[in-house]
Amino acid sequence: MKKLTYAFLVGVSVIVLCGCATLFTGTRDNVSFSSDPSGASIIIEGIEYGKTPATISVKRPGIGDKQVTLKLEGYEPQTFILQKEFNAVAILNLGDAVGWLIDLATGSLEKYSQLDYNFKLKKAGSSVNIADLKRDKTGNYLISSINGQAVSVMDEKAGVAIVFEK
Repeated sequence: MKKLTYAFLVGVSVIVLCGCATLFTGTRDNVSFSSDPSGASIIIEGIEYGKTPATISVKRPGIGDKQVTLKLEGYEPQTFILQKEFNAVAILNLGDAVGWLIDLATGSLEKYSQLDYNFKLKKAGSSVNIADLKRDKTGNYLISSINGQAVSVMDEKAGVAIVFEK
């Protein structure tokens, strides 16, 4: 009986003492957004949260991604994915499967690695989507200036922008 009680207490202690990232670091991060010019709408997963500059408490994504768009009238929308990394505090779960599941369910298994985003917005009509470019017979993209200004080619899926200047 004494061994059973001891085993029970050890088992309960392991479960109680094994921490999880949800308990120690929470489920949200404060992320700052700014833009030049300021006043751009901050849209996260389709919901507007305010205007730049602002610091917003953003729920951690877990294994998914959070897409953010900055929109300001007269300027090209700027869309990007919040950068994240493994939350090292989750290691405290050790062999506790319940702790790992809790961190996975609450999103705390990962945290945002970049907490400050600052973008210089481009005037509307100053960039071209790569899917809209014409190609020559060999498949090369044909790029010309827009109103005599530099051209930005953006691949929104890859999150890449290429700027061509005269």
